[in-house]
Amino acid sequence: MRMKPVHFFALEVVGRDELNNPIYEPVPIGSYKGVLTQWSLEEIAVMDREVLETHQKLLTDAPRSVLERAERVEIEGVSYAITDLKKDFRRWRLCHVKADDP
Repeated sequence: MRMKPVHFFALEVVGRDELNNPIYEPVPIGSYKGVLTQWSLEEIAVMDREVLETHQKLLTDAPRSVLERAERVEIEGVSYAITDLKKDFRRWRLCHVKADDP
């Protein structure tokens, strides 16, 4: 498995619009190694087809504290939303990500 640099971002309020709604801007909170992994046969059998088509798994060495703050991740120039932190292994964390619509 070849790990690649992944960049994590938190969304912070940078201002308000004329209707007083918050305006969010991604702010970098760290860069770590990671890789998008394939779904296993067991996961394919259990999970909803829509999730399998729209989500991917990210295996990363980023600390849990960074993943809990992060809302977005960039891998090879593609931006993803972090939808769920699934497992915390000793050395790696597994989370589900969803690619932005083009």
